[in-house]
Amino acid sequence: MTGYVQRTDPRSLPRVTDLYKGLRPIDDVFAYLNKPLPERQQLAIKAQQALDLVRSEKGADEAEFELAVQNARSIAQTATFLAFDLTDKAWLPVAQRYRDQVMADNTAWWQRRTGDKMLVSAQNDHVGYVAGDPVLYPKTQGSFLREALGKKYLSIGFTFDRGSFLSKEAALGGEWKKFTVGAAEPGMNEHTLDKVGYRDYYLDLRKAPAAARAWLEVARPTRNIGTQYPYPPADLALARSFDVLIHLHDIREADQPKP
Repeated sequence: MTGYVQRTDPRSLPRVTDLYKGLRPIDDVFAYLNKPLPERQQLAIKAQQALDLVRSEKGADEAEFELAVQNARSIAQTATFLAFDLTDKAWLPVAQRYRDQVMADNTAWWQRRTGDKMLVSAQNDHVGYVAGDPVLYPKTQGSFLREALGKKYLSIGFTFDRGSFLSKEAALGGEWKKFTVGAAEPGMNEHTLDKVGYRDYYLDLRKAPAAARAWLEVARPTRNIGTQYPYPPADLALARSFDVLIHLHDIREADQPKP
C-alpha cells in the first residue's frame, strides 16, 4: 500500500504510514488479539481511513488502482473483524457473519477480476448454504456466494467415517495437535454414508434419486470439525447445505510445516 501511494501521491505517504502504524504485523492473529479491545477498535478506524485515502489516490493505471483498493479493503476488513470482542458470546455470531460476508465478497471480487474458475477451501460451516451451527454462523460464506454468483457457485461438502486430523483445544489460541476418532456412530450421517459400496466417493446431491434425496433432506448428527475440538456433532441436512458431497472412509492429519 505504501508503495502504491509513494508512486501516485508521495505527499500522502506520511499520512498512510501513520494510519497503518500498529497494524503491522498482523500475521499472528492471536498475538494481535492480545491488544486491548479499545486499541483494536481504534486501529480498525484507522484502517478504514487508509482505505478511504487510497480510494482518493487514483493513478493512471486502472488495474493497479483497483488492486491497491482491494488490498486496502482487505486490511480494513481484517482489522474490523479483529475489533470485535470475540470473548463475548453475544458478539460472536455478528463477527462470524461479517467474516463470512467479506470472505465471499473477496472471492467474488477475484473471480470477476480474473474471469477464471475459483476454488474456495474452508470448513463445511463456511462453504455450505446452511451451517451445522446456525447460532454461531447465522449466514454462511456459501450463501453469500450463491447470492452473488447464482448457480455458478457450487457448494462441496466433506465427510469421513474415521481417522485423524489437526485441531486445537481452544479456538482463540493453543497449538495445533492431532486428534483421532473412530467409526461414526449409528444415527450419524457419516455412519450411513460409509455403508455405501464404495470406500471413497463423491455424490452429486442435486441428481440423487428421490429416495436418497428424501434421506438427504433430513437433519442428522454430523461431525462439525474446525479450529476447535472436541466439538459436538451438528444436526445437518446434507442436501440443504451442499450441492456435491465427498465422503472418505479413512483420513489422516495434514503434515505440519517443520520449524
